[in-house]
Amino acid sequence: PKDKYRLDETKINMRKETIEELDVRPILAGGTDPFDAIMAKLKTMHEKHTLKIINTFEPIPLLNILKKKGYVYVTERPEEGVVWTYMEKADEHPEAAGKTETESDQPVFEEIETRFTGKMKEIDVRHLEMPLPMVTILEEIEGLKEGEALYVHHKKLPQYLLPELEERNFKWASQDIDESNIKLIIFK
Repeated sequence: PKDKYRLDETKINMRKETIEELDVRPILAGGTDPFDAIMAKLKTMHEKHTLKIINTFEPIPLLNILKKKGYVYVTERPEEGVVWTYMEKADEHPEAAGKTETESDQPVFEEIETRFTGKMKEIDVRHLEMPLPMVTILEEIEGLKEGEALYVHHKKLPQYLLPELEERNFKWASQDIDESNIKLIIFK
C-alpha cells in the first residue's frame, strides 16, 4: 500500500529527453546491493539526463533517499517481474536542504549494547538474498516492545534501511567487524 511508504500521489512530469539505462538485475543476482552503482551513475551523468533503473522490484527505500536529495521518479511495470524506475533531478527540490547525519549524531555502539543487555532480540540476515534482509529487519522491529532492541548481524551497513528506520522513529548504532560483517542495534 502506498500510504505505508508515505509516497506522494502527485503527478510527476519528467523530461525523459536523454535516458541513461542501468540494469541492476545482474548486480542483485551476484548478491550485491546496487546502491553504490546507482549513486555512482547519478553522480557521473549530466543533471538534465534521466536515469532508467531496470530492476525486479520498486526500490522504495532508495527512492525515499533520492527524493530527499531532490530527485523525482516514476515507475513502470512493462512485464511481470520487471520494474523500470525513471529518475531525474527535479527543477526545484525543497527537500534537498534537509539535515544530513554525521557519525557523531550516532550513539556509541558499546553504550547501546550495555543499555539493552538482556532486552535484545538477535537476528542474522547475512545469508539472505536482497531485499530480504531489509524486509526481515522491518518486520522484526514492528514486534519490539517498549525498552527492547533488535541486534542484527548484517553483511554491511544497509543504506536503504536507514531512512526507513528514521521514518519509524527508530535509532541505530553500528559496529564494523570486518568488510563483510557489521553489527547493528536498532532501538527507540
